[in-house]
Amino acid sequence: MLTSAPVTALLSAILFIPWFKFEGITIPGTEIGIQPFGVLVAIGVLAGMRLSEWHGEKLGMRKDVVSDAATHVVIIGFVFGHVFDMVFYYPEKVLERPWELLMVWTSLSSYGGFFGSALGGFYWSWRRKLPMFPVYDQIAFGIPLGWFFGRLGCFVVHDHPGAITDFPLAVDNFTYNGVTGPRHDLGFYEVLWAAAVVPFFLWLDRKPRPYGFYIGMCCVLYAPVRFGLDFLREADKTYDGWTPGHFSSFVTLALGLYVFWRTYYRPVTSLPAAMLAEPKPPTAAAQPAP
Repeated sequence: MLTSAPVTALLSAILFIPWFKFEGITIPGTEIGIQPFGVLVAIGVLAGMRLSEWHGEKLGMRKDVVSDAATHVVIIGFVFGHVFDMVFYYPEKVLERPWELLMVWTSLSSYGGFFGSALGGFYWSWRRKLPMFPVYDQIAFGIPLGWFFGRLGCFVVHDHPGAITDFPLAVDNFTYNGVTGPRHDLGFYEVLWAAAVVPFFLWLDRKPRPYGFYIGMCCVLYAPVRFGLDFLREADKTYDGWTPGHFSSFVTLALGLYVFWRTYYRPVTSLPAAMLAEPKPPTAAAQPAP
């Protein structure tokens, strides 16, 4: 007869994701470290930007216009993501050591990055004197692919621990604050979210969509999911029982609904010439006979 220990081990192997963690490596002969989180985030940025450029070109936009806007969005998004994280998650550190606001490589908030990307879009629009909605919509189309790799980076290092659970997709033998057991891994759940949204966006793209559609869709698809996931966190900064992610989810959902309203009631129907790609000359086979 099987003892309880083998039965428990068998059930754990069937029900839960086995524990693993990808460690960083140091380049031999140097002090330069390569971290899996950073590598996957970089892949996500590049993949998301490339998908955005592809989608913009498909709609007749200049590739360099989309990439220029995406660069503004990424840089300002990362900077504001760090500032948001420090101010709302670690306010005591800001009060003690305000210079940590300048150390943008030390921490990052996903919602802060999202809000920062919107600021980056507004700044780009003001700087280039071009409308924001059409080009930012291309960036929004690529966001889920970038999110997939970024959250995969969170998952492989398990930096978003959740509560102990018997949920089948929990990570087994997950130790946090000295307590080991199967835990929710919130980074993994967002990987699944992004893995579903990427093909969903490609399916939606079979038909023409007004500029702003994918901005609104990103907001309304992500905010409710993130709101629910924040209840599963093991520990987080809270304000009257609510995390910064909870409050940010309300703001994001409201922004998404506003964008949808503007998209359909105040649509952008034409683009300035500076955003349009030059039409490709016809091939020799397509040229009319003299």
